[in-house]
Formats: sequence, structure tokens, C-alpha cells
Amino acid sequence: MESALPVAGFLYWVGAGTVAYVALRISYSLFTAFRVWGVGNEAGVGPGLGEWAVVTGSTDGIGKSYAEELAKRGMKVVLISRSQDKLDQVSSEISNYA
Repeated sequence: MESALPVAGFLYWVGAGTVAYVALRISYSLFTAFRVWGVGNEAGVGPGLGEWAVVTGSTDGIGKSYAEELAKRGMKVVLISRSQDKLDQVSSEISNYA
């Protein structure tokens, strides 16, 4: 019976360490989520990275959204697309942001 006491103390500290580790990991995850969603990464993209941006597939979907956002943030955008008509349309839309 006396030999079980040191093992119980050891298991107590293993459990306490595990709880502390899990609590720190959850806290870090919540902090990261707040930083990304609450504060945002506005400074992460923009003229600080350079003057120009090249966007492929810039006439539809995600590429068009990227091109619009980069133009809104003051970057010079090079648009690449397969369709000249769509490219001209998106180019005229984006030139309004500058």
C-alpha cells in the first residue's frame, strides 16, 4: 500500500501537465481565431508587398475577387485571362477602383 503513494503523486502531475497543455493549446487556438477573424490581416496584402500583382483567371470567380481587392488596396494589377472580351470588361471595372 505504501508503494502506491509515489505512483499516485506521479500520475497526479502527469494529469495536471496534460490539462495545462490542453488549456494552453485551446487558448492559443482561440487567440489565433480572434486575430484572423476579429482583427483581420488587412496589412498582410497590399502595397507593402510590392507595387504590382499578377492575377491569372481574373475574369471569373476567385481570380476576379482577388483582382478587385488588390486594386482597392492600391496595387497595380496585371490581369491574365483566356477571353479578351471578359478581360476588357473586368479591366474597365477594376480601373474604377484606382
